Amino acid sequence: MSTQPMPHRPIPITPSPEPYVDVKRAAAYLSVAIKTLNEWARLDKIPAYPWGDGSRKTWRFKLSELDVWMQRRINSGRRPPLSEGSVRIEKEAH
Repeated sequence: MSTQPMPHRPIPITPSPEPYVDVKRAAAYLSVAIKTLNEWARLDKIPAYPWGDGSRKTWRFKLSELDVWMQRRINSGRRPPLSEGSVRIEKEAH
């Protein structure tokens, strides 16, 4: 048997899983109406997880996934933000 001490091995830290949130909390996070968020979830427009059986499911969400979804929408080319110059031009036209 060896008399040398065992090398120190750090104990791996596993992150705790992200909790799911209900539609009320997710809607508040995105600043949208609960009804709108439920519709987006039902139409598969937003990352959501059905909870329960039957046609009237409730939905659960992960805030990190909602954040990624929102960042993609903000950075998409569909609706570029108005620059100060374009706002000034519109004001001068009226």
